[in-house]
Amino acid sequence: MYGDEKMTELGKTITLWRGLGLAICMLIGTGILALPGLALDAGNVHEAVLGWLLISLVAVPLIQICARLGLKFPSTAGLARYAEEAVGPWGGYAVSYLVAGSFLFGLPAVALVGAEYVRQLLPLSALEVALFAILFIILMTLSNLAGIRAISLINYAALAVLFLLIGLLVLFNLNFLTSGLGLTVEALNGSAGSGVNVDPKKLWTIAALLFWAFLGWENLSFSLGEIKDPEKNVPRLYWLSFVLVVSIYLLLAFISAGAKAAGVPLQGAAGLSGLVRFTPGGDLLVWFMVIVVAANACSWNFTASRLLFSGGRTGIFPASLGKLSKRSIPVPALAVLFVSSFTLILATYIFKISVSDLILLVNQNFVFLYAFIILAYWKTETGWQKWVFSGLSLASLAFLVSGFTWEIIYPIFLIGLGYYRWTVSKKGKLLKKEKQYVLTPDETELPAGLQH
Repeated sequence: MYGDEKMTELGKTITLWRGLGLAICMLIGTGILALPGLALDAGNVHEAVLGWLLISLVAVPLIQICARLGLKFPSTAGLARYAEEAVGPWGGYAVSYLVAGSFLFGLPAVALVGAEYVRQLLPLSALEVALFAILFIILMTLSNLAGIRAISLINYAALAVLFLLIGLLVLFNLNFLTSGLGLTVEALNGSAGSGVNVDPKKLWTIAALLFWAFLGWENLSFSLGEIKDPEKNVPRLYWLSFVLVVSIYLLLAFISAGAKAAGVPLQGAAGLSGLVRFTPGGDLLVWFMVIVVAANACSWNFTASRLLFSGGRTGIFPASLGKLSKRSIPVPALAVLFVSSFTLILATYIFKISVSDLILLVNQNFVFLYAFIILAYWKTETGWQKWVFSGLSLASLAFLVSGFTWEIIYPIFLIGLGYYRWTVSKKGKLLKKEKQYVLTPDETELPAGLQH
């Protein structure tokens, strides 16, 4: 399907440094604001820091595989191209449904994180938190209806605010950083005298939850066709962005652990707001965090709407989703995302579903998505690297999947739905081709120009 794509038509306009900026924007967002607190909510300080270290190690072979596939298939088809290499044409359908199913829960999760930060500033009940989350959904829909320029301005402003926040959090909490590093040493040594208590089940939950922080490198694949000097810059792009992003994550993880050990309340999706109280202008910075989450929600909504629109145009999703307004905006796709997000936020309030539960559902979908990526790598790589990195990556995925129970029905259902849609599409194309060659007796007797 994508084998004939002419890469020479793509302009090589992305330098290494521009690519690094793009990668960091894709990766650092809501996760960095929500996950430190959620990790501490799921376990103690030792389990939290070990979870961050563990998921960072688990990601290493996956980054290597993404870098190699990005070098071999620098295509705008991205993940769908990898999936086709892995299992054939139906893989593109399966991946599309996996990603769409992830957005279904991911968008409400991002909105609820934003509402939890508002809760740190205003005394909100559980119902009011849900209503603020719905307000985030309304705002992200309206911003996408305004067009790409509005989204770009929001993203640039939010990125500047995000890096300002990270810098201030580190600068004004160096004492907690030192304490957090000490706790990490204790956790790694496992000294009984230091009161270290690590529950393997909680450690898995934290690591599986933190996988959310490492979603984004696979989406970088859609931009690799425009990288200058790809042989040199694609591997550098993946590994430099990995080192930079993991360094930021670990810094905030250590600071959060140190603050929690000192008695600072940091649990929950808005956990980092507790650290902000130790910086000048704390309440204002919390509002800045709300802006970052709002921008992240807009970006997720933008990507999700384009995925649904593209799938509607190609037959992967219903054709009604593949329509544009007069201003070239995928309004039907945005409408579906609004309704689904609105409904799920209400469901989280009624059935008491936590943000962590939504994130875990999204993460397990991406675990299955990475299985397609690993298989594509194994089929296209040669030599010892094929076995070493495939084996390590499969072990990483097996670890992440091990704690899920009945929830794995969801990604399996989505993969099956993608396969079913591919078979229906394939049959439809075959029938259409057959009709082109079957003529009625009357039609065969008429000149070509008179047939109707």
